[in-house]
Amino acid sequence: MKTAVIAITEEGLGIGELLAKKTGFDLYAPKKIGAHRGNVASYDTPTSKLLERIWSTYRGFVFIMPTGAVVRLIKGLIRDKHRDPAVVVMDEMGRYAISLLSGHEGGANRLAAQVARIYTGAEPVITTGREAKRRLVVGMGCRRGVSVDTLDEALREALTLAARTIEDVRLIATIEAKKDEEAIHTLSERLQIPVVFVSEGLVASVEEGFKKSEVVKRNMGVYSVAEPCAMAGGKRCTLILPKTKLKGCVTVAIAEEGSL
Repeated sequence: MKTAVIAITEEGLGIGELLAKKTGFDLYAPKKIGAHRGNVASYDTPTSKLLERIWSTYRGFVFIMPTGAVVRLIKGLIRDKHRDPAVVVMDEMGRYAISLLSGHEGGANRLAAQVARIYTGAEPVITTGREAKRRLVVGMGCRRGVSVDTLDEALREALTLAARTIEDVRLIATIEAKKDEEAIHTLSERLQIPVVFVSEGLVASVEEGFKKSEVVKRNMGVYSVAEPCAMAGGKRCTLILPKTKLKGCVTVAIAEEGSL
């Protein structure tokens, strides 16, 4: 998908540069902040005029600015869900990647998940109806250097044990220390399921009551990974599959989010 990233502040441009470097997306910024950066297409018109010029050129847009500003910028360009490009909004702290427009048809849900994977720590925000029915959070722990195929097989085996399918999974959650585990990111991309990395502090705050492992404590600084990550990764969760060791090197726990 040909995608443009648009940032309008120095803070946003920093995030934009990372995204552009990792993906090859085209990066735009006002001339006052982007003129002296070789990887930036700078513009000296209002951002609304830029969009009028490039809107039909791209199938995806990532705006690093407030959501309200984006709504005002694109409101006159929107046609219908079959023709509109994917639109994702990130805040300037990199906390959220919001699928704003053309979630399914345009691919904004996938784009939000992709952006969140690249800018680890960002949480994809997807509100389309199909995703709202996905209520499972899969907590995963694994041995260092595990293959993506092993993770994939372990996940599917765990879902079978819970009498669920991959289509029920909204989120994969693991500990922050696994941010550099390539197989986790590859699995997320392969399955088109977002991954979140839970801080060690949050894991420690919710791990009481789960089975403890001294080995995990020595290696990770916490007593458990899969179960607390599954519970902390979602909202109002109930554990439906306790920590289960699979493939000899992967632990999986599954939690289901409740409704209000």
